Amino acid sequence: MGTLQRGFPHPPSLYTNVDEVASKSPCIASSILQHQFNGMPCLRSMDGMQGRKDGSSLWFLSFPPYWAASSMDGACLSSSSCSPLRSQHPSKDTMALLTSSQTTVVIHVSFGHLRSDPAPANPTPSTPSKLEGTCSGGGMTTAKAARARSGRCGASSGSAYASTTAATPAKVAVLGASGYTGADVARLAVAHGGMELTAMVAERSAGQKMESVFPHLRGASMPSLAKLDDVDWSQVDAAFACLPHALTQEIVAGLPKHIKVVDLSADFRLRDVDTYAKWYGGTHLAKELQKEAVYGLTELKRDLVREARLVANPGCYPTCSQLPLVPLLEKQMISIDSITIDAKSGVSGAGRAAKEASLYCEVAGGMHAYGVGSHRHMPEIEQELSDAAGVPITISFTPHLIPMSRGMQCTIYVNLEGQNTVDDLRVQLDERYRDEKFVIVLEEGQIPHTRHVKGSNYCVMNVFPDRIPGRAIIVSVIDNLVKGASGQAMQNMNLVLGLPEEMGLMQEPMFP
Repeated sequence: MGTLQRGFPHPPSLYTNVDEVASKSPCIASSILQHQFNGMPCLRSMDGMQGRKDGSSLWFLSFPPYWAASSMDGACLSSSSCSPLRSQHPSKDTMALLTSSQTTVVIHVSFGHLRSDPAPANPTPSTPSKLEGTCSGGGMTTAKAARARSGRCGASSGSAYASTTAATPAKVAVLGASGYTGADVARLAVAHGGMELTAMVAERSAGQKMESVFPHLRGASMPSLAKLDDVDWSQVDAAFACLPHALTQEIVAGLPKHIKVVDLSADFRLRDVDTYAKWYGGTHLAKELQKEAVYGLTELKRDLVREARLVANPGCYPTCSQLPLVPLLEKQMISIDSITIDAKSGVSGAGRAAKEASLYCEVAGGMHAYGVGSHRHMPEIEQELSDAAGVPITISFTPHLIPMSRGMQCTIYVNLEGQNTVDDLRVQLDERYRDEKFVIVLEEGQIPHTRHVKGSNYCVMNVFPDRIPGRAIIVSVIDNLVKGASGQAMQNMNLVLGLPEEMGLMQEPMFP
């Protein structure tokens, strides 16, 4: 048994074929792949695995600097278990990750247990498959959240990583990097492991370093901000378009055809260009491209997103509203009449540009409704709810601005259809999202809080009985900048690029 070594000059690598291990000990397989040290990616590549005749497997790993030895007994690794140790002595039921003097260790995986074996002189990996992995940690305490974490450590997660076939990091551009959504995309991308930021576009801030615009990103390595015309698109595989409405359509239409795009504006969300013109006040300038766009509410559209070149990332209010409503409408469990959405958002939803309505004195100490009966997200929500129900739906939707930076809550009032009960609705949502990594249906009586999703890609929801017979109240919360924008955009981009959907997104919420 060796002690931990520091300062290894090469990136970490893992040679494995996870399928067999995942089927026998999925939590262990997933935990190794998603292991975390100091919040940074720790496993950046995966190149197949050697199987053994006894059905176990050998893992050949090289470790990065400051590798943290960890232990577990049948549970997922969390950030609390990632403190650096001098040495670790494995027991029969405990995993230990240790380096030898050659900075390599072999882990023998057998029916859910791990032990340390001497490293063979010349380990031979199988055919490489490209994986740029990220690490997860932390812990939510509710039963549903624990189940969600268990799902992230299950066979599906292990198999997803095992089947990934990208060989080098995707070269990615961020258009509109000086805005809130652009900054959050950059924040997620630098810790992603499977993406390399090659261009950061911000016309008015061109020439500046990103840290001068967003000091919280000063520790991240990324290119300086540039003008759109200065980007070498031959060095870009994909782009996040974090630009204002109406500006995006022309820019995206002018990009080289090999560029895959996830657009965070509203320009490609509405299928009917006449509806777009009505609500956004101008003629759509890329009508042919609109026909190609795929609406990217990931949990409900992932098969279409995987095949798309252009993904229209949903708005924040539509994401928070549709995730609970669509499954219930598809099963005809709620009435299509009288759907009322009372929505509240933090001020970052208004963007970073200076506006009188967003000034501190205009927001602090109170709240107010805005866009009453005329908010631009209404036709987007109605478009998707109508698709789910199979008939046109008109909703009552009122958004409110509340004095906090991040967060969004939609309180939704619905009429029950037929003999359905509130419990039936909760069961349906639970069954629909049971295997989803980022949607959590709480236990009966538990109320979702925006503070419990801050900084994360989660949507947390629950259903409650109304005092009025035959009615139910649904509460759904997200971080408007992550699941409501940049996080979901990262989900979609992962799918478009053929990467595991959760890469770069497994951080737990920030609290307090």
